[in-house]
Parts: sequence; C-alpha cells; structure tokens
Amino acid sequence: MQLGSLTRWLKRDNPIWEGELFTASTLGRGRDLVLLHGLAASPDTWDEAPERLGVGHRLHLPHMRGFAGLGPSAFRDPMNFLKPMADALAAYIRLNVGKPVPVVAHSMGGIVGLILARDHPDTVERLMVVDVPAYFSVLITPFATPSSMAGLAQHSRRTYMEKTRPQLQDDLRRTSEKLVTSPHQLERIVKWGMTSDQRTTADVMAEVMVTDLRGDLQRIKAPVDVVYAWDKAAHPSRLALDQIYNAAYSGLAQGAKLRIDEARHYVMFDQPAAFYGAVNQWLAK
Repeated sequence: MQLGSLTRWLKRDNPIWEGELFTASTLGRGRDLVLLHGLAASPDTWDEAPERLGVGHRLHLPHMRGFAGLGPSAFRDPMNFLKPMADALAAYIRLNVGKPVPVVAHSMGGIVGLILARDHPDTVERLMVVDVPAYFSVLITPFATPSSMAGLAQHSRRTYMEKTRPQLQDDLRRTSEKLVTSPHQLERIVKWGMTSDQRTTADVMAEVMVTDLRGDLQRIKAPVDVVYAWDKAAHPSRLALDQIYNAAYSGLAQGAKLRIDEARHYVMFDQPAAFYGAVNQWLAK
C-alpha cells in the first residue's frame, strides 16, 4: 500500500471534531501529538507522519478554516486570526487531551504554536517550530519592525485579494517553486492555495507580516526547538540563515535549533527522513 493511500485509509472512518475556527481529525493511539499546518495549506502536510513516527502516537490534525478546501469561518475577524486560533486550539487540547501535549507547527502554524505556548502553558508540553522565525518579516529584511512593515503588509493583502484566478494560479506556482523541490508536491501546494479562501489567506498573510513574537519568547516556559531548511536555490548562505534564526530566537529560555540542508520550506517533503528523524529524537527527549 502506498503511503498516500495508507493515510487516506487511516482517515476514512476517523471521527472529525468540528470547531468554529478549525476541524480536527485524529490518527492512531498512544501519546498525543498535535501537528499544525501553515498558511493556505492542508493537514496533508503531515501525510508521512503515521509511517515515519510509527505506532504509539495519537496524531491530532487540525484543519484551519479557510484553507485547502475548507470554507472560511463565519467568525473570521480580519487581521485577527493568530491569537483566536491559538485560544481555540488550547480549548481543544483541554477538552480532548486534558494535559500538555507536544506540538509540531509549520510556517504560519509555528506562529500560532508560539502564541499557544506563550498564552496557554498548561496545553503545551514542548513545541517544535518548523521553518519560520519568531518574526517572519526578518526573512524580508533583518531590520523589519511591525511599524516599518505595516504598509507593505497592507499592500500585499490588497494585491493578493485583487488577483484574478489565473493570476493567482500563476503566482502560486511561481512562489511554490521556492517552497519545495518535488514537482508533484509543488502541484499539491498550488492546489491547496487555489482551494483556500483568497480573502482569508490575504488577511492572515498580512497579519503574520506584522506579528513580532521575539520579545515574548522569554514568557514561554515549555522547551521550544526550531527546525529550519536551507537550499542554495532558495536561501542565502548557510551562515546568513543561521544568523537570522539565532537572532530571531535568542530570547528562548530552553530548546535547540536544527538546520536541515538540501530542503526548502516544506522540509517534511524534501527531506522526510531527516525531518521525521529529528521529530522522533525530539519526542524521545
């Protein structure tokens, strides 16, 4: 059985939890683990997790409303997505797990994960942030601040919302070439973007650009590990990228950083063995 069909089989009869801001499915039995996807993405980001992590885990897979074919929330508040999502996830963990859990969070989901760990320490045992600095916009310029990026964020928001469907598809394909090396996975990412709500995506993109959590890191009590990807076609030098992440997470009280080479933003697609090996080692600590 191929991995993709295995995951679909596991999900087929799996009960889905319905919330105002996200749905969630669970796979397997054992130690609880929450896996958060990124902007305009899908919980299928974690397709290989069941096999790569093996038995003994109960995977929680939230699907945030507005992304990858799931309609937007009726309770969506423009430019106020990240904190409410973290609050809703905390309520879900308290209700469905009842104790702190490990959380692995990719991209925009990593920002949500940091807010979750900051504001709801009773729900996060440990956090792994995947390929996003504590302030995303330092990837645009190391001198970024929320005030300096506010104009660009709103311009990006308006531009994204005004794109026609053909323009959006062309833009997503061009952008996705920088996010993953596999042509097959690139098409999946484009499809996720095309089936995401355009307004929700634009709003959250702009919100991420002005959300700076660097000053809040010392408030996070749980260990925070950071995994990030380097690829010569998509990034600056290894040294420059190391400096960006070291500076962005200098406020952490505890946790480690790991760079995975020859991988782009979807590191779990480009280097699955290295990525899930790191997750397994992290879970075993």
